[in-house]
This record gives sequence, structure tokens and C-alpha cells, in this order.
Amino acid sequence: MEAETLEKIGLTKNESIIYLTLIKSGTIKTAEILKKSGLNSGRIYDILESLKYKGLISETSINGIKHFTASPPNQLKEYFQQRLKQLKQEEPIIEEAIPQLNLVRNTTIKSSRATIYTGLRGLKTAVDEAFEKVEKYEEILAMGVTSLKDEKINQFWINWSPKRINKKIIAKHLFSETSKFYKEFKKMKHTEAKVLKGITPVTIDIFGTKTVLIMNYKEPISCILIQDENTVQSFRQFFYQLWKIAR
Repeated sequence: MEAETLEKIGLTKNESIIYLTLIKSGTIKTAEILKKSGLNSGRIYDILESLKYKGLISETSINGIKHFTASPPNQLKEYFQQRLKQLKQEEPIIEEAIPQLNLVRNTTIKSSRATIYTGLRGLKTAVDEAFEKVEKYEEILAMGVTSLKDEKINQFWINWSPKRINKKIIAKHLFSETSKFYKEFKKMKHTEAKVLKGITPVTIDIFGTKTVLIMNYKEPISCILIQDENTVQSFRQFFYQLWKIAR
């Protein structure tokens, strides 16, 4: 087992290394832990105390010297379940804090701004941020839409669309080609799709009257989020000029 596996359930990198060292070595003293794990002595005692608190190691004294032993691996499941329970208990705290934090954030960020997001996770963040500002009866306009990108991005948009549909937000899409991706959107509720042939290097989405997303799906994925009503109005006018000639 690699340390990364234990990190996924909530242990730190050094906690994972020490636990695995003890699993492989049995009962050993601190000096041996340092030697076998390759860690320095800077925070070794803090890490051991943390693992003891989590119930993942035990401490014994042999000839007056502290020795440590890894708890049975089944204890990892117990620790993980306790962590899930704690997170569930803390969820209402986060839910209560989010509106307050959004209020602070919205009052400190300039009304007109441009932000660059990178990677698929960054793209998802930008889309959700833009969607939050779409009001009832506003629409989302997209141009330069193509299926010729990583399938995980196409799937993201298909999976994300019900969020828009449930709010009854109309979307109009200008596709660059007829494809299976295009047909998926044609059959969605509150969705219109036309084709204007010609592949474009980026896709532009206009969210309501406040936000524009300019998305480059080539690796590394990047997305520019622009919040400026004049810019949005210009893109909206350009979109509808193309919409008139599309089929």
C-alpha cells in the first residue's frame, strides 16, 4: 500500500508514512521510526500524538523507553467512519456560513472584473459562479459549441444542464457541427439549438445579463470569467446576429 491511499481517507502524508512504517516493523522506538520512514525529527512527536488520538497507533514503555505499534488495519475503517460522522455534524455549520461568506465576498469584489480559471475543476467553479447570477426569465446563450473536445467535458455539460432546466432557464446553443452532442441538447427541455458550421477555437457562453465565459478546452483547459454588463451586451448582440443566420 502507498501512503497516498491513506491520505485519501484523511491522514496527512507524514501520518500515512509513519503508520505504514509501523505496520511493516511491528513495535519499535522513535529513533527506529525516523530511520525507517526517512522523516526528520522536527515534528515526529506531534505526528505520533495525532495518530494515537486517532486510535491508529498505541504506545508502550519497554525498559523505560517509549515504543509504538500500529493498531490493526480494521481501525482505519473505524477512523474513517468517525470522520464521516464528524463531517456530517459540521455540515450545517458550513451551510450557515456560505451565505454570510458570499455576502462578504460580493461586497469586496469589484462589480466589473475578469478572472481566469484553469483545469476542469476551475471550469466547473466558473460555470457555477456565473449561473448564480442568472435571474429568473434570463437566458444562457452559447456559441462555438462543438463536440470536438475531451469527452469528460461534453459529459460535464450534459450532467450540468438539468440544474439549468430545473430553474426553467432557457438556453440557446450555436453548434459548430451536427453531432451526437448536438442531438443530446436538441431533445432537452428549455433548450434551443442551431448549427452554424465552422469550428472555432473557443466557446463563449453568455450567462444572463451579467457574465460571459470564454472557454478554451484544449489542454491546459482555461476559462475567462468576465463580469461586466457592457461586455455582456456586446456579446449578446453578436450572438443574435449569428443566431439569425444559423440553421
